[in-house]
Amino acid sequence: MLHSAKQIAEHATFQAFINSYLREANCGYWMEREEWIQEQQPSIPLSGDSVVEIELPGQTTVFAVEVIYRSRTGRHLIGSAVKYCSQRREWIQHDRLPMMIALIHELHLMAKSNGCHELASHFDELVLRLIESYQIMASYVEERMNDKISLYSEESTFIEAEQSLLFGHWLHPTPKSRQGMAGWQHPHYAPELKGRFQLHYFQIDRELVREASASQNRASEIILHSLKKSIPHLTVPHNNCLIPMHPLQAQWLLQQNHVREAVEKNLIKDLGPMGAYYSATSSIRTVYSPEKEWMFKFSVPVKITNSLRTNRLHELRAGTEMTKLKDKLRFTEKYPSFRIIDDPAYITAELPGQKESGFEVIIRSNPFPEREDKGISSIAALVQDPLPGERSRLQRTIERLAQAEMRDPQEISMDWFEKYWRCSIEPLLRLYDEHGLALEAHQQNSVLDLSSGYPEAYYYRDNQGYYLSNSYRGNLCELLPSLAKCPELFYEDDLIQERFTYYLFMNQLFSVICRFGQDSLFSEDLLIEWCREQLGHLEKELSRQGKAFIAHILHSEKLAYKANLLTRFHDVDELLAKNEQAVYTYIPNPFAISKKEENYAEAASAAV
Repeated sequence: MLHSAKQIAEHATFQAFINSYLREANCGYWMEREEWIQEQQPSIPLSGDSVVEIELPGQTTVFAVEVIYRSRTGRHLIGSAVKYCSQRREWIQHDRLPMMIALIHELHLMAKSNGCHELASHFDELVLRLIESYQIMASYVEERMNDKISLYSEESTFIEAEQSLLFGHWLHPTPKSRQGMAGWQHPHYAPELKGRFQLHYFQIDRELVREASASQNRASEIILHSLKKSIPHLTVPHNNCLIPMHPLQAQWLLQQNHVREAVEKNLIKDLGPMGAYYSATSSIRTVYSPEKEWMFKFSVPVKITNSLRTNRLHELRAGTEMTKLKDKLRFTEKYPSFRIIDDPAYITAELPGQKESGFEVIIRSNPFPEREDKGISSIAALVQDPLPGERSRLQRTIERLAQAEMRDPQEISMDWFEKYWRCSIEPLLRLYDEHGLALEAHQQNSVLDLSSGYPEAYYYRDNQGYYLSNSYRGNLCELLPSLAKCPELFYEDDLIQERFTYYLFMNQLFSVICRFGQDSLFSEDLLIEWCREQLGHLEKELSRQGKAFIAHILHSEKLAYKANLLTRFHDVDELLAKNEQAVYTYIPNPFAISKKEENYAEAASAAV
């Protein structure tokens, strides 16, 4: 069956949105398909395992969707949608986009009825972003439908994996929302369209420049040295520095009054685009070149999923401080398959009246240069749904290993998963227990070295995602006194554990388990049980906050979940909110459910 790009994008949008709605707004009324068909007698054939009814009392409407695959980890595979027609007293087929808009309208009506008129007023923004995300996704799919080798090959490079996320964040209702990027700019700057571009450079009076580095080389020296590799005869006056900028940010900066004034006073000179060509990674604002030693992370005037993406001063400082702390802790020496990608330097221009001028640049180490970039993939790319008729990256990897080793794919799957756990999940938990450092290790921030097919190393990336425990503050500041000047890096353990629960378990681990289940490679139930056993062993072995955190994960009835749909509905920009706090909710804990079922089985066995 042939699928158009619009059909594929609509299907992917529907998966993301309905799963978000079921988790965050209304869990619906679930029934086995046969039972529902017997009770409702629909004239439309349904093929899913289950059916879930979603009642919209504000609109006196009832929808039902078939569930092709019901996931224990909460990300179901959704099929057709039907609506009950009270006039005809029957279920009728319903288009997906109008249904999603109706569900947003229901959130709007709920907010109004609860007296939250300010929240209700944001529903148009969510409708706008939903449609924009769907249309952008359709354009990307249209462009890449015949590019399946670079989309799914296990042999692909780091940047090819970064450019393969056609459907985006699978726990977000508007995964490709990119407000602020014009249609003509996508082919240049959207990673999915494989654009390449030069950076835009500004020459800035050194008196205005603020920079720091955890290494011997200053940020300005790193930038100049990197650019001179492309332009050997480049000279810069001794009292000036060069600052590279993303072209989108450069266009925005040149329209700002504080920049125009500095240009008129000859404090800033616009040099335009020059030097090597870079490609956007999956975050859009971090750029990469396989020939370069460094990546650059910029602010961009684009709202991506939830937030306007801007580098804050405390994030710049976090990168340098955490590079120093990582070297002091020497944790990665103890666990060599676990690595943190450094953000060791930053540079910006300080302009009158501006806390952040817009020139903030984070310099990131590039561990994946040319000839060392094969088989490197984010977990997001690994677990992403494939295009119709294709297999996911993970499935292709497992099948290739099974063929090469002449072993059962289930055996390979279990070995693969155990190696993944050992280089990723376990070190992340140990890092928190031993040093009070939790990382925002979601699937896009988590990169695996799969050059052998198996996970050989895990890389964490993101200077915005460090959480230092207040209960470890004394020890950490004694080890690195300059941390005392970064109070924004420290959090109470209750908040850390809420976020760590979502990022490490809900977003990263459960996405891998779900992919194994949906691809029929290995049972979700068995993987959840295996994880629970490993967590039990770790709980006995650890002694500090990691121990308490694991106890919470194992024994809580519900776990914290970042509610991306409600965050969008409330129009929260989490990067601007206090503590960068999105909307959180709680959903059933698969580990607790697993334990309940085991206890029930033991009781039944004893009764017999």
